[in-house]
Amino acid sequence: MSGRDGTPSPKADYGAAPIAGFNAKIFALIDESAGEPGHDTLDLSGVVFPGPVNFTGRTMPAVLFSHAYFHGGAYFSDAQFLGAASFAATHFADLAYFSEASFVGEVDFTDTRFGGVTSFVHAHFAQHTRFTGAQFADVVSFSEARFAGIVDLAGVRSADDVSFTAVRFGGRASFADVHFGEDALFEHARFGAEAFFANAYFGRDAVFANTQFSAYADFTDACYYGNADFSVTPFDRSAQPPMENCAFQRVSFVGADFGRTTTFSHRPFQAASDFTRCAFVVAPVLQGCTFYEATALPEGAA
Repeated sequence: MSGRDGTPSPKADYGAAPIAGFNAKIFALIDESAGEPGHDTLDLSGVVFPGPVNFTGRTMPAVLFSHAYFHGGAYFSDAQFLGAASFAATHFADLAYFSEASFVGEVDFTDTRFGGVTSFVHAHFAQHTRFTGAQFADVVSFSEARFAGIVDLAGVRSADDVSFTAVRFGGRASFADVHFGEDALFEHARFGAEAFFANAYFGRDAVFANTQFSAYADFTDACYYGNADFSVTPFDRSAQPPMENCAFQRVSFVGADFGRTTTFSHRPFQAASDFTRCAFVVAPVLQGCTFYEATALPEGAA
């Protein structure tokens, strides 16, 4: 166990009892800060956590974990963050669980490194949320999370599967320059404002089936090395969101590179859409699509 500069940490030889004692001191600081209205932001930046730490269900004050090191599993499931929370440049060496966590203030995971399985399933983000430049070394899931404000995931890199299934994005969402190493799942997600995927890299399948785009969607110069699925399930009135709400309002696929099978089956295009300079290895499937009259269609579409 070492710090950011590679110097061995004095906590390297901690066993179960010292780890529990260290965690208890951290919990006491958090409880004291959370229990005092108007208390200054709790600064835990740079703290080295020598083993697993469990914040499950805990009420958290405004807190800085920036540049902290979690050398064991970090469990924040069902935690409530009452103010701004920063995990900028934090290193999670093992599991990081934020399932059903609630963030009232702004959240910053800029340049954070996630070394193990990571979960933000059912997490709620009330304000501006940043994951810019974050790196995920293992499977990560945001399934059914809620982002009420702007969310910035530009430059995120994931080595394994990533899921945004049934996520609701209330504000502008940026995935510009992301690098998805394996499957990227967005089925049934809802984008309530602009969605930006310019220069995105999809290393395997990109699944946007039944995804709702309520405003402009930008996939300019995106690269798809697996299958790309933008289809809508027809005639299913029980689908969430319903088929009629899955139309592209305005979309750009200018310069996109589709490396395998691409389908837009039954997807409505209700505003001008642009496929200029697209490259398709296999002709895209457009069965059942409806198009705005100004749409520039790809050549050889099926």
